[in-house]
Amino acid sequence: SSAGNTFLQTGGQYNMPLTILGAGGTAPDQALGAEHSQPLHAYIMGIPGLKIATAASPAAAYGLTKSMIRDNGPCFLIAPVKMMKETKGSVDKGKCLPLKNSLLHKASEDSIKARKAVTVLTYLHGVKESLASIEAIKEKGYDIDLVELRSLKPLDMESIQRSLTRTNKLVILDESTESGGVGATISAVISEKLFDLLDAPVLRLCMDNAPVPYASSMEKRVVKRGADLIEGVIKLGSNRM
Repeated sequence: SSAGNTFLQTGGQYNMPLTILGAGGTAPDQALGAEHSQPLHAYIMGIPGLKIATAASPAAAYGLTKSMIRDNGPCFLIAPVKMMKETKGSVDKGKCLPLKNSLLHKASEDSIKARKAVTVLTYLHGVKESLASIEAIKEKGYDIDLVELRSLKPLDMESIQRSLTRTNKLVILDESTESGGVGATISAVISEKLFDLLDAPVLRLCMDNAPVPYASSMEKRVVKRGADLIEGVIKLGSNRM
C-alpha cells in the first residue's frame, strides 16, 4: 500500500522499483481449503499505484518479470499455484513482454458469421481450464476468442475491445469472488465503456461468496472450472441468457 501510494503521491518523482512475485488462484483438486485459496490479486487491485499482472506460462512469467524489474513503480506478478509446479516450457531470455493481454485462441470466421462465437477472458488456472475446453466447445458448434488477462491493472481494454468487436458476447472465467472480484471490476468497466458492443449481458463465472472447501467434490460447487465454461459459452452463444 505504501509503495503504490508513495509512487503516485510524488508524481513518480520518488521511484519505487519493487517487483513482487507470488502464487495465486485456487488450484483444482489440491485440497488447499479456504486459507490457501484466497484471491490476493483481487484484494490488492484497489491499491493506487500498483501494476498487477498474471502469467500462466513460463514464457509469460519470464517476459513480464523482466518488464516489471525495469519499471520504476511497484509491480506484482501472480502465477497459478498448481501450474507453477507442473508447467514446463522454453523462454526467450532476451525478451521483455509488455503488460498486455494475450489472444491464445481465435474463433473461426465461420463461427463469427454464424454468431456462435464468444469472447472468454480468464487468467491463472482458468487459462489451462479454457484451453482444455476448446474442443468440447467446438463439438457443440461454438467457438471462442480466448484472451488471457495478463494485465489486471492497468486493464488492457484495447485487446478486449478488439475481440468484442468480433463476437459481441463475453464470458469471464474468474478466480476471485462474486463480490469485489476481478470479474466484477472488469464487467463494470466493459458495461460502462463498451456497452454498445454487447449483444447480451456479461456472464461471470466466478467463485461463490463462500470459503473454498477442502473436499474436491465440494470445491467444484464454489470455484468455476472448464465444465462451467462450456455450459456458459453454449448458454450465451445460443442466446439463452
